[in-house]
Amino acid sequence: MQASRIETVTVPVWPIAICRILIGLLWLVALRWKLPPDFIPPAGLRGLMDWMQLEVGHPFLPVYGQFVQSIVLPNFTLFAWLIFTGELLAGLGLTLGAFTRAASILGLLMSLNLLIGLFEVPGEWPWSYIMLAMFHALFIVTQPGRVWGIDGWRARRSGALTAP
Repeated sequence: MQASRIETVTVPVWPIAICRILIGLLWLVALRWKLPPDFIPPAGLRGLMDWMQLEVGHPFLPVYGQFVQSIVLPNFTLFAWLIFTGELLAGLGLTLGAFTRAASILGLLMSLNLLIGLFEVPGEWPWSYIMLAMFHALFIVTQPGRVWGIDGWRARRSGALTAP
């Protein structure tokens, strides 16, 4: 009996590139309610501090809630800058198709963090964070920055990739 193997199929990457651009825009639009220097959201929106307090009040993993309460909240400005910078880099990288694999890894880590932090928060739908993580995992293995992205332009310029 022959051992099973994963089939390799050649498919167009442009539909994944469209998803990459839209997920990048999602990260960039999400920045509007956590803008520096004070990270206070526009009127009518919950801010980053509000969401972090919800994570403490409804922890999926108690150790995570304790971490947010004892480490993150007392150092809110530092963590707010880290979150803002991470989302900005992931958003720009995915939207522009630049350093797409790195941006996707960052996006995957942030998606998993959102899943862990917001899983038990009333009114949240955890599957949205699971789907977001799945998109980033897909981007890591398919390198959609090769299509309509700076990664593809750089690769073609260096001769590492032929034009699509």
